[in-house]
Amino acid sequence: MKPENKGYIFLLNTVVLFSTFEVVSKTLVGKIDPFQINFIRFFVGGLILLIFLMTKKDLYIQKKDLTLVALVGIVNVAISMNLLQLSLYVPNAKASVVAVIFSSNPIFVFAFSVLIDKEEAHIYKLAGMFVGIIGIIIIFFERLQLNGLRYTSPLLALTSAVFYGLYTVIGRKASMRVGSLKMNSYSFLIGSGILLPMFILFKIPLVEFDYSGIWQVAYLAVLVTGLAYLTYFKGLSMIGASKGSLVFFIKPVLASLIAILFLKEQPSINLFVGTILIVAGIVITIYWPLMSAKFFKRHAGFSK
Repeated sequence: MKPENKGYIFLLNTVVLFSTFEVVSKTLVGKIDPFQINFIRFFVGGLILLIFLMTKKDLYIQKKDLTLVALVGIVNVAISMNLLQLSLYVPNAKASVVAVIFSSNPIFVFAFSVLIDKEEAHIYKLAGMFVGIIGIIIIFFERLQLNGLRYTSPLLALTSAVFYGLYTVIGRKASMRVGSLKMNSYSFLIGSGILLPMFILFKIPLVEFDYSGIWQVAYLAVLVTGLAYLTYFKGLSMIGASKGSLVFFIKPVLASLIAILFLKEQPSINLFVGTILIVAGIVITIYWPLMSAKFFKRHAGFSK
């Protein structure tokens, strides 16, 4: 199998698991504090990955690489994931809307890839990003209510997506230097450690919560955090950050379906139209060169 195809398989596993995050997290509202969820899932996920590192006897990391990995942990765990978790705890927040808004992170991955990694900004990629942005805007503005604060949840999710875009780019750089397993393990542990002062500041118990949600927490820690992040950066290392992160455009469809099935959320016309545009964005961005090549080949055949 070609490395690129393997990369897409890794990313498919990631996006399926990531698509369940908002729905599972929503079931924990009222049972566990959002900071507790974030700490437990990344601390446990980091420990699981650390065990794999210990079996490989590959724990060493250079000081300069540790600094970069620490930055990755801060941007992802302490900032992006905290904002995402908080967006689900806002009253009347919808898991499907949060999932779709967060799925806009490839837009920011593309922007940061151009700024940091100096990736070339092809016209067709810009067009695909534009179509995806329109879809996000349509869904986003459905939640803007003049008579309330219903914009809070999508705004938190959007800010989370911006930082996740930055995290993806610098995380891929760190992953290429130390390996995705080591990068994820250390960044998760460092990021969860940085959350500890928040527990003291807000007087939140570290692991005391309604244990009826223990299985959801375990699922988020082991699969959505440990396994999914590992396959995410494994896939990105094979096909590139801006292109690989576009699998997130599949997440709105999966997450919305899961939310409708398990949370009984009612789909809206905005969500439907926005999702169609987001899917169109990924098709344009990934498959445009192939589609245009086939078109011109067919056109050249007719002109003979």
